[in-house]
Amino acid sequence: MIGKLIVGVVAVTSVAVGAGVVATAASTDGAVVTHIVDGDTFDATVDGRSTRIRLLNIDTPETKDPNADVECLGPEAAARLAQLIPVGSTVSLSYDEERIDPHGRTLAGVYDGAGTLVNAELAREGLGTAVLFEPNDRFYDDVLDAQEEARTGARGLYAGTVACTLPARVDEATSAVADMQREVQSPPSDPAGLDRAAQRARALIDEIGALRSAFTGPRHGAVWAALSPADDRRLTDAVVTAQTDADALHTRWTELADGARERIRLAAEQAERDRIAQQEADRAAQQAAAEQQAADEQAAREEEQRRLAAAPPAVTAPAAAASSPAASSAGSGCDANYSPCVPISATDLDCGDLSGGPYTVIGSDPHRLDNDDPDNLGCEAN
Repeated sequence: MIGKLIVGVVAVTSVAVGAGVVATAASTDGAVVTHIVDGDTFDATVDGRSTRIRLLNIDTPETKDPNADVECLGPEAAARLAQLIPVGSTVSLSYDEERIDPHGRTLAGVYDGAGTLVNAELAREGLGTAVLFEPNDRFYDDVLDAQEEARTGARGLYAGTVACTLPARVDEATSAVADMQREVQSPPSDPAGLDRAAQRARALIDEIGALRSAFTGPRHGAVWAALSPADDRRLTDAVVTAQTDADALHTRWTELADGARERIRLAAEQAERDRIAQQEADRAAQQAAAEQQAADEQAAREEEQRRLAAAPPAVTAPAAAASSPAASSAGSGCDANYSPCVPISATDLDCGDLSGGPYTVIGSDPHRLDNDDPDNLGCEAN
């Protein structure tokens, strides 16, 4: 998720203090720090009196405004001030033309025990921006120079590694778009995965849209005051490009998901056509096999009929044998040379032409059923 931009009061480049107390001459006081209020305000004992001190010519991110959210790096600025001038330490207060602001705070440049201008040091670390509370401009140049060091070094409000800063938010948006652009080069094949990617692209569009709205809407707080015109143009252009690219990614992911679903639909239709075609082919094969079997059976029957038609007629034995060879031959049509009955035939008969057997040769054996064996029996194998 793109980091939340925390906003607060406007940091302006020139503020008229109004009913401030004008000092007749610049002067310096010693003070003992008693409490850190926020990044640019603390309490101290000055000449035995508790005094609230406001650092001149610097504005740090807000943490105490009841009408605004805590600003980006506001807690860090307060913590850093506590390190620079810890409670109990002695500091030097240097004043400008107006010493007291409308809130009753003492306006001062603050030096730590080593003589370091704390106002400028906070700006140097990117924890505050230079502001001009006219007519007090005594420390403005020092703070502005320190701010440029922070900008050049990408520290604090200028860092791309601090999630709440504008550079970081823009970098996060552009990096997220770049990651998705790489991802879309090797997309998943399933529609569900593509739909999830499209949803992520949609969420990214919304996040970048919110960031772009921040660039086009009212600007409040130190995060905006820290931007130079060049920074503003660069970041704005980057946000616009990121949103355009995110829109294109969403369109591409959606097209890929729709295409995957269409391919699945077409594949399912083709599979159904193939299934029906296979069923029809199987039925045709079964029918062809049945027809072939019927044809084979018909051919077998016809062959059997041809074989039977070519064979000699079957011989049926008479109900009762004749009482003598002559009677048998004359009355039953049996050859008197054999017993049991062998039909009288003008052609030579073999054992295969007869249905019975064996046959006793009682005559001349005209059909040579005995094959000249001495046992007078023919067609024993029958």
